[in-house]
Amino acid sequence: MTIPGMASNLLRMVAALVLASGVSACVPAGAGGGGAGAGPSGMFGRNDDRQRIGSFANIDGVAVSRRYVFAAASGGIAVYDRLRSAWLPPLTRDADMGAMSITAMAGDPFEDALWLGVPGGVLIYRPETMQLQRSMLTGVPDVIAFDKRGTGDAFVRAGGQWTRVSRIGLTTPMPGPPAANSVVVSGGLNELYARFPTLRAQPQALLRTQQANRTLRPFALSSGAASPDRTSEVWLGTTGEGLFRLDPNFLQAEPLRFGLQEPGVGALALAADGVWVAGLGLSSFRGGLSFTTSDLQRWRWIDGTIAVPLAGVRTFALATRGNRAWMGTARGLVRVWLDGNEDMTAWTALDGLPDERVLAVAPRGDGVWIGTPRGVLSIVDSSDSKPRETRGLGVRLLENVPVHALQFVGDTLWMGTEGGLVAMPRAEAGGGVLSRPAGDDPALRRPVRSIAWHDTVLLAATDDAVLSVAPRGGRAPRRLDELSLPQIGQVTRVGIDERAIWVSGSGGLVVQSRSTGALRVMRVPSELPGPVLDVVADANWMWVGTPQGLIRLRRTSDGVIF
Repeated sequence: MTIPGMASNLLRMVAALVLASGVSACVPAGAGGGGAGAGPSGMFGRNDDRQRIGSFANIDGVAVSRRYVFAAASGGIAVYDRLRSAWLPPLTRDADMGAMSITAMAGDPFEDALWLGVPGGVLIYRPETMQLQRSMLTGVPDVIAFDKRGTGDAFVRAGGQWTRVSRIGLTTPMPGPPAANSVVVSGGLNELYARFPTLRAQPQALLRTQQANRTLRPFALSSGAASPDRTSEVWLGTTGEGLFRLDPNFLQAEPLRFGLQEPGVGALALAADGVWVAGLGLSSFRGGLSFTTSDLQRWRWIDGTIAVPLAGVRTFALATRGNRAWMGTARGLVRVWLDGNEDMTAWTALDGLPDERVLAVAPRGDGVWIGTPRGVLSIVDSSDSKPRETRGLGVRLLENVPVHALQFVGDTLWMGTEGGLVAMPRAEAGGGVLSRPAGDDPALRRPVRSIAWHDTVLLAATDDAVLSVAPRGGRAPRRLDELSLPQIGQVTRVGIDERAIWVSGSGGLVVQSRSTGALRVMRVPSELPGPVLDVVADANWMWVGTPQGLIRLRRTSDGVIF
């Protein structure tokens, strides 16, 4: 039996939590749905063989169950296992969830599950089994509470109507709200502020340590939830710095980063234990580099500096050499130290670049070669000690010729230009005479979008052909006709390692095993969420960069992908 006074109090209490909690119980439309332009149903979600990782820097909602923490963001819902201190595959768009907006979110205090309110229903996600269960409701859920008397069923309010939802998804309409003393309601920021006043009074205690060359940028708390079983553990979502675990008694905060710092991937570079990711400049708030280990457990974000701002800046090319990363961006060349100090240096038109759009980078020795829409340029990295007007600028070639790709083979620099494939021997010594490979294939004179080298094989890709070139001559280039697939659209990257060859483009990705000849084609939008802008591969994984995020694909024994 429901007592009207208690029911009214419950409604007021729950409404206050929902409206003032900073979206712990209510997530804005679009959050957690996988982001705009996410792939079709069933392609990416909880399958470890295929995962899509977006941005989780801006957290819209936080919920905690007995074991798991759930953080909703534009890239989906990140899942953290408190017991194992490990990230699980994120929950992104799939056949059950689709593109629906999340309107309510609550961690189950009795079961290791997440309850999500979406227009027309409730979803129950169980990370242990990776199952997503749906119950149909009329209206849009805005409140989720839990029955604390034995069953642990949920009470869901949608369109003003209360419904009891069982663990197996059965729904029973209720004549009114549940009794206040019979429910458990997940609180949000206001509840945390009430329990821990110092949290509201001293939010600056959560500011990350700022380096001298970086802008002091405070972030706002967007959401929060307390652990149901640990009084000294609070979880906070932020606008820009991801998820924090906090001891509210001592205000000791631990950042737990997951995903990219900004949505979209412009370029990739392999590291010994993971991959570096440069963005597309889709965020006006932050930009730079993201790093993840291959198991997606450790993440690192490197922002732009005061002198080299990278927010809103697109990256076209990325390469690493030693403890330095070279970024070819729409605003010049950027060098980033990866040894901990994260210092940055930029070269722009003011430093002598023929064009600030750096489309290709090829580190070599103490410097780097860059390709621009107006030619090729070499830069010596000891330039910091040289006059500002030179900044270590060296050889300049192919003036006013767009250069899309660069690849060293020995001491020869191969260049993919708008007018075809070009080679320059003895590049490090100041360069020799420019030459073209022998042969009458018309593709040799068409725009070469990408070049790759492994062992004795040099590949050059145009929009309609992949050519295998003998770098030291001896035979005419030959076409790899099986890789010249019109489905992949305008070519963005060609790659090769000891096991496979791959070509990516605006329409998809094709991978061929070098041992068996087997082909694997993934197309947009049926199997990939958007145009493929870059691809790199290590022994176990192929990493695919798209405007919708980073795709990790497991490789098979013959080098292709599942």
